[in-house]
Formats: sequence, C-alpha cells, structure tokens
Amino acid sequence: MTSFADLEDTRKVQTAVIGGEGSDDPVFLPYDHDEFDLFLRGRSRDDFFCGTLLGGCGKKLSAKRYTKKKCHFAHRPPVHCRRTANGESSADHLYIGQALARWLARQNHRQAKASYGMVGDHPGGTVDFRLSGGRQLIRVQMARLGLHPWRKEAEGLARGADHVEWLFGPDSMLAFDRVESHGYAIRVECRTVGVTREVRIGTQLPGSTIEWTTLEECSLTPQGIVTPGLVPTPQGIVPRGSAVATAATTTPLLSFALADDTVAFTGAVPRAEVKSPTATPGSVYDADIQPLGSAVTRARIVLPHASTPPNPSRVYALRERVTLTPIDGTTADTPAWLLTAAQVRRLDAREAAAWTGLKPPQPSASTARRP
Repeated sequence: MTSFADLEDTRKVQTAVIGGEGSDDPVFLPYDHDEFDLFLRGRSRDDFFCGTLLGGCGKKLSAKRYTKKKCHFAHRPPVHCRRTANGESSADHLYIGQALARWLARQNHRQAKASYGMVGDHPGGTVDFRLSGGRQLIRVQMARLGLHPWRKEAEGLARGADHVEWLFGPDSMLAFDRVESHGYAIRVECRTVGVTREVRIGTQLPGSTIEWTTLEECSLTPQGIVTPGLVPTPQGIVPRGSAVATAATTTPLLSFALADDTVAFTGAVPRAEVKSPTATPGSVYDADIQPLGSAVTRARIVLPHASTPPNPSRVYALRERVTLTPIDGTTADTPAWLLTAAQVRRLDAREAAAWTGLKPPQPSASTARRP
C-alpha cells in the first residue's frame, strides 16, 4: 500500500509567498504558459513557499510550466500539506494587506503593519491595521460571519478604539447591514491582472450599487476612509450627492463632533412621525440626555434604522460618529439639540450610576410581569 508521504502532489496550487514560510509577500502563478516566463523573470525556482499565512505547511513549492494544462505550483515529495485554499484568490488577504500598508505609508502612517486573524484553522479571515497608538483601527472582514456575532465583535472593537473603519471582502454579506446603518459600505476585492492580483476599493450604496476605484483615489481622514463616491461633512462621511452632502455644501450647519461615551441617554421615546432634521437617515427618538460633567436636558436622537430600539428603562451611551447639532425653530414639542450616532452601548447598573442625573422611568404596571 502506498503511504500518503509517497504520493506526488497533484493539486493545482496557484499562490505562494516569497521570502520564507512566514512571509506575507504573496505571488500568483498565471495559468497561461505564455505568461510563465514573465512571472519567473528575476526569480529562481527556489523562491516559493507554501506560506503559513496561506494555511500552508511552510515547505518549498516548485513552479510548474505546462502547455496542455494550467501552470501551477506543486509541493516537493514527500507531501504532508493539508492546505485547503489553493486557487487564485487564496492569497487575496495578503495582497490586500500589502496594498493597504503601501497606501497607509502615503497617508503618513509609515509604520502600519497588517495582522491577519484566524477563522477556524485558516488565517486571513480578517486583516487589521492599528494606527495612532491603537486608537484607530482598520478592519477588513474577509470571511463570512453572521450578523449578530459581527455586531458583537463590532461593539467590542469600538470599546477599545476611538474609531473603527470597516472594509468588507467579496464573501462578506455584512456590507448590506453597514449600508443600512451608515448609508454606505466600503468593499474590497482582488482581480487578476497579468501576473499579479490587483486590489480594488468599492463604495456600496443603497440599492446594492458598487462604485469601484483604486486605493490611489482614496484618502484617510480622522472620520475614516473617503473614496471618490463619498464626502466628509460635519455629520460624518456620507455618499456624494446625498441630501446630507448637499446640505453641507449649500447651507453648512453648526455641528460638533463628540467623543464616544461622553453622552448618555435614557427614556427614549420613538418619534416615527418625525423626519431627521438634518436628513441623516435613521430612526428618531426624543430622550433625556446628559453630557459628561453637565446637566440633564431633553434632546432629539437619530440612530441607524438597523439599530435595536433602545429600551426606555435603560441607560445608553452614544458611540461612533457622534455629532451634536442645534435645531432651528424649536417649539415646546421640539428639543433644542439633535444628536446623531452610528452605535449605542447599553450601560450596566454600575456604569449607569455614574450618570447621576439620568433616572430611567420604571416600566408601567400593565407591562410588568407578575412574580
């Protein structure tokens, strides 16, 4: 009986790394034999490794040139590798990490380095960059993840950073939830161009429209990544041509950006009949709010439609893209201040006690459950 170690590797492995088994410098071997010589130019046949960041064994690979079938890498016997992702997209997380690192260097983050998260036993499910001493995070979500686990993950990351910028790979369906909450989502993908994989950045808008561009056309601001399809405003980054962007360019509003967890609220009352005063998409609530170190007042709050409605008997803190805007023409039924935020965080009893002015209303007797 022939042992596994004696078998010749017949899998068509299209990607490898150069520089060593732990390298994050990827290469893609073109299928066509006419491009094989161009690919190998300046390289030797001993340069390629089945990298551990590809889920590989770390051993050397041989570049095989064929005229009757696709060119590919092959392991050298004996073969013990259990690598599962072998196709042309199997190193896309490394291509994206390399491209973002070069782009961030041009954005004055020259020390930025990618870290690759595991999904199961396969690396590359996430690509992270921590900037400004870890206070700013760029997360590329490559692997599929359920909506609720992702929201929990997003809340955890937000607690440890001033700003988290999300990019979504081609296999992630979470971009649709991001469009619902923020009005847009940033996508990233790779496509084969000659002897390499080219990274593209997309702006996904409502209606599933995606406008693709290159990283060179994008910039990094304190609010986040701005693509050609987006524009920064006092209310945050919004799609170019949206009502908020138009209002910001025609009649600029006096608006203040606030730090996360510096404003808490309770007693939120839905105002389904009221539209957002600044045309920011979202659900409208009136609530008692208290800025850190200040008195309690009444304010109008706009939260993303996809957010779980806040329980009026609980205390919450506003997080991510928090802005404060005065409301013109206030009446007895209209608060003088508008707050917008992309996320809220429910405070536990210990945290809520720090906001001494906020007294959550008790549930009514009709809705209270008998013991």
